[in-house]
Amino acid sequence: MFQQFYGFTRLPFSRSIPTADLFDAVGQKELAARLTFLVREQGFGLVTGEFGSGKSTAVRAFAASLDANRHLVIYLANPTTGISGLYRELLVNLGHRPPYAASRQVSAIRAAFDDLRAAKRRAPLVVVDEAHLLTQPMLEQLRLLFSAQMDSQSLATLLLVGHPALRATLRLSIHEAFYQRLSVRYHLPPLDLHETIGYVRHHVQVAGFSAGTLFTDDAITRVFDYTKGLPRRINQVCTTALMAGAIAQKSVIDESSVRQAIADIECE
Repeated sequence: MFQQFYGFTRLPFSRSIPTADLFDAVGQKELAARLTFLVREQGFGLVTGEFGSGKSTAVRAFAASLDANRHLVIYLANPTTGISGLYRELLVNLGHRPPYAASRQVSAIRAAFDDLRAAKRRAPLVVVDEAHLLTQPMLEQLRLLFSAQMDSQSLATLLLVGHPALRATLRLSIHEAFYQRLSVRYHLPPLDLHETIGYVRHHVQVAGFSAGTLFTDDAITRVFDYTKGLPRRINQVCTTALMAGAIAQKSVIDESSVRQAIADIECE
């Protein structure tokens, strides 16, 4: 309803926003620079961030920037399938039919990585999202799977993305071998107030709003105070405020609209 009321050509604050239209915050720029290094070095990387900080979105934007003729990005979203489930998903993404036995799956993956690089001239990047859900045996098996040349090289770039607890887990002595292999470690920070203002206005603009100011400065400041700069929460508050604004026939979303939106969210 609010899309028509405010004249949006598409929904603002949506998860499906094209990567080319994502807001380019300082943290995302820093992450992209580090991931560029990681892919060039073909190593192990770790990206952490609070729930809703936009880490998966930032990694998606980086992956979209890679040349598909030179890189193959494999995104594994559910570590709870176990190591065999990850192996099978890897092989499917590599274009191979997974064998039944886990030992044969490992051999097939390593051979597929070698073929991808040698015959097809494409470098694999494997992204494991929700990686804080990986168990200790799974982390060790992943390290062994990707290791080559007596553990001096990696068969592919491996990027773990997860909650901050993952960093603490990898610092445990039992994971020392894995932690030492990390060539990139980055914690994605939330947006500050200035970035939150830019984020809200950017999303409104790319959604097609062209009638001046939609969210007042006081409204965005209240959004920031409540969300602590976490993009997912910003999206939720702003969307709820737009719905409330459309119902009240408000042409501008002010602080009272945001306060109403927060009250509605708190009641859910």
